[in-house]
Amino acid sequence: MAADRVLCTGLLTVLSLVSATATVVAASSSEEALRGRVEQLYGALQQGDWRQVEKYLTKDSKPIFRSQPKKAVPGYHIQSIKLEASGDRADVVVQIPVFSGFTPGPVQVPETTRWRLVKGNWYLQLSSPHGTQSPFGMPPQGQASSPPPSLHSTDLKFESTWAGLGTIHQGEVKVARFAFTNVSQRVVTISEGQTSCDCLRLKTAQKEYKPGETGVIEYELDPSSLSFNVKSALTLTVMLATEPEHAYTQLTIAAMLSPGPAPPLAP
Repeated sequence: MAADRVLCTGLLTVLSLVSATATVVAASSSEEALRGRVEQLYGALQQGDWRQVEKYLTKDSKPIFRSQPKKAVPGYHIQSIKLEASGDRADVVVQIPVFSGFTPGPVQVPETTRWRLVKGNWYLQLSSPHGTQSPFGMPPQGQASSPPPSLHSTDLKFESTWAGLGTIHQGEVKVARFAFTNVSQRVVTISEGQTSCDCLRLKTAQKEYKPGETGVIEYELDPSSLSFNVKSALTLTVMLATEPEHAYTQLTIAAMLSPGPAPPLAP
């Protein structure tokens, strides 16, 4: 009997491990399939092939898409994919280059898209025509005259939008700081900060700043999730959105990553 119990316990353990492994593999496979669909959709957007784009939209999203002004995107970069626990919903953040006279090159503006798994395939879900989501950065119906987001905030004046962290050795974590002042005559809210790497974490909790108030935006850089075997230069960006100005400010963080441990401090 004791041997039977041991055998039964062993089988249950093996089955649990197999089940857990299968869940991880399924999630990985689903994310890979979703990434492929996102790439196909944005590839069609680059070509301006609107009929092809509709193949990747949910049924109720197609009329919304048809009612919107359309413009081919110059490029895209999938920043992150986050599957919900249910496995049939996901948020995908895609960066689209936008050109502005304020910067010498394009600014990568993040856009969060909502996806649904329907009969084994992933489809983009657009909000209602009167909702707040704009498909691919285009204005919702009835708001065609609304101004696009500005790529240069005039409400917040930063001492510098660049922060150099020097060399970060293995096991080290450093913090980038961006000091600023609200130079407007209204309360400014920092609504979001989209980063180009999951290795960045926002440390600043305050969101609202009164006229004339100063503040510091802090981002912690933990490169432990990055793989590097040689000394490497790293440049990361943060797109900081502010309201009610409806503007973005691009912050840049630079560091040199060293695979070795930090040298001991001199006595």
